Amino acid sequence: MNAKVDISQDAKTTDVTLQSENRIEFLKKAVQSETNGACIERPMLWTEYYRNKQNKDKTANVQIAEAVSHVLKHKTVRIYEKELIVGNFTSKRVAGFCYPEFGGIEAMSQVFTMPTRKVNPLEISLKDRFKLFSKIPFWFNKNSATLAFDGMKDAMRFAKEQSEALQYQIYEAGGISHIAPNYEKIVNVGAQGIIDEVEALEKITTDSEKLDFYKAVKISMNGMAAFGDRYAAEASRMASVESDPLRKQELLDIAATCSRVPRLGAKSFYEAVQSMTLAHICIFMETFGETTCPGRIDQFLNPFYEKDLAAGVISREKAKEILGAFCIKLCETIPMHGEVGTSTLGGLTSWEVVTIGGQDKDGNDATNELSFVLLELADELRMRQPNFHVRIHENTPKAFYDEVIRINFGPGSAPAMYNDETIIESMTDIGYSLEDARNYVAIGCVEPTAPGKTLASTDAAMYNMPLAVELALNEGRQFGSKKQIGAKTRPVSEMKTMEDVVAAYDTQVKHQLGKLRSDLEAVEKFHAKHHPTPLSSALLEGCVESGVCSTKGGAVYNFSGIQGCGMAATADSLHCIEKAVFEDGWISMEELVVQLTDDISDEKIFTKLNAIDKFGNDIPEADKWMVWVGEHYSDHIKALGKNTRGGNHNAGVYSNTSHTHFGGLVGALPNGRRAGETFASGFAPENGADKRGTTALLNSMNKINYKNFANGINFNIKLDASSYECDDGKSALGSLYKVFFKRDGMQVQANMLDPKILIEARDNPELHPNLLIRVSGYSAYFNDLSPKMQDEVISRSSNAA
Repeated sequence: MNAKVDISQDAKTTDVTLQSENRIEFLKKAVQSETNGACIERPMLWTEYYRNKQNKDKTANVQIAEAVSHVLKHKTVRIYEKELIVGNFTSKRVAGFCYPEFGGIEAMSQVFTMPTRKVNPLEISLKDRFKLFSKIPFWFNKNSATLAFDGMKDAMRFAKEQSEALQYQIYEAGGISHIAPNYEKIVNVGAQGIIDEVEALEKITTDSEKLDFYKAVKISMNGMAAFGDRYAAEASRMASVESDPLRKQELLDIAATCSRVPRLGAKSFYEAVQSMTLAHICIFMETFGETTCPGRIDQFLNPFYEKDLAAGVISREKAKEILGAFCIKLCETIPMHGEVGTSTLGGLTSWEVVTIGGQDKDGNDATNELSFVLLELADELRMRQPNFHVRIHENTPKAFYDEVIRINFGPGSAPAMYNDETIIESMTDIGYSLEDARNYVAIGCVEPTAPGKTLASTDAAMYNMPLAVELALNEGRQFGSKKQIGAKTRPVSEMKTMEDVVAAYDTQVKHQLGKLRSDLEAVEKFHAKHHPTPLSSALLEGCVESGVCSTKGGAVYNFSGIQGCGMAATADSLHCIEKAVFEDGWISMEELVVQLTDDISDEKIFTKLNAIDKFGNDIPEADKWMVWVGEHYSDHIKALGKNTRGGNHNAGVYSNTSHTHFGGLVGALPNGRRAGETFASGFAPENGADKRGTTALLNSMNKINYKNFANGINFNIKLDASSYECDDGKSALGSLYKVFFKRDGMQVQANMLDPKILIEARDNPELHPNLLIRVSGYSAYFNDLSPKMQDEVISRSSNAA
């Protein structure tokens, strides 16, 4: 790094700190005050490339590589005031864009109402709305829904079902993504280093498919390198007219840095962060970038930090400022969803996870100074990105653990906590090496993978679990409907035992998951044939070495993650049937179904169903059903066999905001829930069902065998901050988490907020414009959630010490 980048090297530490705080606070305010927008550049440039007849007969690999390079060459390049880390995702400061070749047509078709819709409105000019809308005919028969299936009838069936998202939603149709790329590689060898590696491999193969892939990788890497050159040119231009000498020097340093990275390997901490940033943005241009995660940056950036620190060319404060600028940069991208995407993936998050702490490949503690710096930034910034995840293990330093507990008490959400011992074992059980499992990062929401080696498609699909209960009780139909959407199972009049009910439930689950697998397989084949990812694949170990794109199984590890949503409602419903019908006998199966069809109109029956014990209270009779439903689901996911890339299907339990969407479509359930009401998020008990306090809740949670859920789980717990804010309270909270993890708990994340604040924010949004809360494995601003989702967060149980 040019020493001039560290402007304050000769200043006092206090001056450096003040300058850093001023810059970071300025950038934070600039981003948070920006109106959320929609940008049409990427879809317009992508369409421009594909409409060019000269590109029609090229291979899919080359088309994708050239289309990405076309976008990177022509998209807007901007450097904002006081920026040190540069790179803009879109033509606007905070905006998203759609992918017309995936599921973007939904958003494109709704673009005229996007600026005025009630939930997540996005600013877009009338002119741009017409431009984007006009491209729908071109992509109508060239998107993932139409190209994944042999006939238009099946394609339209799939598109219709996905637009409703009742039984399940195939997220992979919107882009395969969900990776932690090997940014360590791009930081160390640069795009040119990957080109050199590919050219060496080209000399030793005559395989036409490999050579085609290698050609695409080289095109992609050259496009990435040229993208850096554009920022170097822009910084030089700005420097030439800049009157402030300090800012002029900063711009010159930016120009010098971007003329090197990401083309070449980084020589300094500053260059390493800038290289990673530009590579990150490039991946967004190739495929659905949301859920692309920087990973363990405290690990692979640390050698650069320690080297620069020892040489005296950087200070801790300066490194923190650079990382702070990077974190804020991640907040400039938001998703551009249509109505269904906004319903199931609410909160305008982009799921860009930074994983902190944990172990090294040998099992030693890996916490370092950058780990503490990132914790400080998580506490001080409290923005929706990045999604900070903290790894905890038996030998986590006390100072680090205490700091994690401390920042739980700040305003808004705190980093989610992950138990290394449980997660590492769950990963080795499904085929990860011990070294790679120890190096895990959490992807998107909560999904553990080996960074730089894995295409696990960890959010391939979301499955509506309680729907199987409704279908089991009405011969494969929803209550009040004649439409057969499930398997034909026996009427409840013939169900004489709980085993009969379970058998019908099992049949419905098998039927739904079999259908899901068939659709998912078609989407996987679409990616391999029509939308390979040579740029992303170059940053996944195994692909370049084998000459095989990650969409065809070239990565070291290949899985598909399927999430169960509404598990507690499912388990509680089965327990209530067992208790009310077969044990206590106060209602028959026929009478129960009549009541469910009528939305439990009899208040006495409603009260008695709600009075039956539920999961989350350390009551064995209720908790056993949560254990059973979890194991049953995990077994059925494993039974799906191999995906098209040769990897297993893994079960996960988290929900994004699908628990409100799915809940809105499912009828009344035997647990006393009425039609349309939300389910609980992730692995948590149903809202308000846990009545015996934190200890009982954690005891129930510890009965789960989390090793069945290698794709990750999210456990949201809402704590009463006033009960824990004293020193004894903080110590008690730290002890609770330690015991939970000691007993093999997998993950936990807290919303430690006063319920009155949440209600105030709902009723008067202007009073708390940037109130950050934990949703379901990720954070979002409370005001960006739908009213239904806001009420769901408010209704979560609040546990006191």
